[in-house]
Amino acid sequence: MKVTVRLSDDLTAEIDRIAAANGQTRSSWITKALTIAAVSSDSQDVPLMPVQGRGHPDDYIRVTVRLNRSEMEAIDTVAAPMRLTRNEWIKRTIRWQLWDKAALLRLAPVTQTEIGKVRKQVLAIGRNINQAVHAMNAANQPESSLDIARIAGTFLETCGDLRSLLIEARRSLASSIGGEIGYWTRRDEGQGQ
Repeated sequence: MKVTVRLSDDLTAEIDRIAAANGQTRSSWITKALTIAAVSSDSQDVPLMPVQGRGHPDDYIRVTVRLNRSEMEAIDTVAAPMRLTRNEWIKRTIRWQLWDKAALLRLAPVTQTEIGKVRKQVLAIGRNINQAVHAMNAANQPESSLDIARIAGTFLETCGDLRSLLIEARRSLASSIGGEIGYWTRRDEGQGQ
């Protein structure tokens, strides 16, 4: 296992001096010092903690990954259209590999924005239908001077047009969301083979 630690310049210089005096590299001297500390009689009195289960499972832990410049530029290129930062794109990529339930679906901000627009349009359509139904109910009253046949005919035509629009909106949403899920899970790669 590789462990990375940050040391001050002064401490590093002192470790290098002692390691050189003992004919060791910095890494081998630190390894030996940690081994001695871990197996010393003093360490036997320290209570043992279970390795797993420490802390809350949702605690954030920093992970460092080194990528070359071209990889970082590629991440920036693919993250920008989704309005994701480099960090958000990397976290999202890792999380998509871990998520296995649709209930945990978290879409990119640009996709969420588009879904919000469609939602507003559908709500507006619903309000228009509601107004038309109220008009038909008013026209259906015995004392009404409104022509229910004229209102109902226009309403039925509008419903037919709306149905087509809603079906197209549903297809568009399914395609967008499916495309994003395929992008993050790489499901599209398996289909091409």
